[in-house]
Formats: sequence, C-alpha cells, structure tokens
Amino acid sequence: MRRQLSTPTAILLGSAMIAAAVYLGLRHGPAAVAPDPRAAAGDASHRGEPAPRAGAAEGARAPGEGAPAPQRAPAVPREEVERQAARALDARRPALVERCYKPAIAARPAPREVKYVFNLTFDAQGRQIARGIIEDRETSRPDVTACLVAALPPIAVEPPGASVRVDVPFSLP
Repeated sequence: MRRQLSTPTAILLGSAMIAAAVYLGLRHGPAAVAPDPRAAAGDASHRGEPAPRAGAAEGARAPGEGAPAPQRAPAVPREEVERQAARALDARRPALVERCYKPAIAARPAPREVKYVFNLTFDAQGRQIARGIIEDRETSRPDVTACLVAALPPIAVEPPGASVRVDVPFSLP
C-alpha cells in the first residue's frame, strides 16, 4: 500500500518551494538591462537609415544624461507654500460653509466643528497636482467631506520652482 500526501502537507511543501524560489530569485536584485540603441538614436530603422553600432549611442550621450534628474530644492520655502495654500483655503471658506456645512448642520447638528488636514502637492509652476483630505475621527462628517471634494476647485500658489507637498489644517465653520 502506497501512502499519499495529505492536502495540508502538499500545500506546506508547495509553499516552501515557492518561498525558496522567491528568496533565491530576489537575492541578486534586478538584472541589468542594456538600453536599446535604436531608442537612443531615434529608431533610425524606421527612417531607412542604417542602425548605429551598439555602443555608439552610449558614447554620444553626455555624462549624466539619461540618468534621472536630481530633485531640486524649491526656491520658495515649504513653510511659505503652506501659508499660501492655507490663505487660498481660507479665501474659499465662506463659499464652502454655505454650500457644504450649513445644509449638513441643518440635517444633523452634531458635531458642530469639522476638522481636516489637506495634503496638497504643487508643481514647479504652483499648480495643484494632487490633493488628499484627512478627516479628524472625533469630528468626522462624511457628507461634508464629500461636498468639499466636489466643491473645492484646484488651488494655486506662487511658483515654488520645484514640486512641493504640504499639509494644511482646515476646519469648518
């Protein structure tokens, strides 16, 4: 009589083999891939020109070219961008109170104050490229938050010269 593996034992052995394969595969890091010389030369084969030698594209490239550009520090301090964003939010506060807060308070009076933290990211020209809203648990009002997301247009600040992310506290009323 032959003994067969039970299902749990087979699962355990299979998992161990997969874990070993993943471990051995990830030990050495990603393989270095040589860049395609056609891409660097503008794909000459599509223009009817002979393709360059494999090393020609790398030799013609300036030192440091092709590598990711280092992140520049903003010309305007992060604190100043945060103040500008807070002023922009405060300027929209009266309209947001009328459109979002007052109807919600009329329907359900508690909690009276709603607190948020806006995560705002601005590009080098000062345009908002990302926005997130964190609600305070104690004063959470999902109806007001949904209205804020829909009613608040993108915010702009003076060009900081580089991408900047700031956290701005905000509350209603």
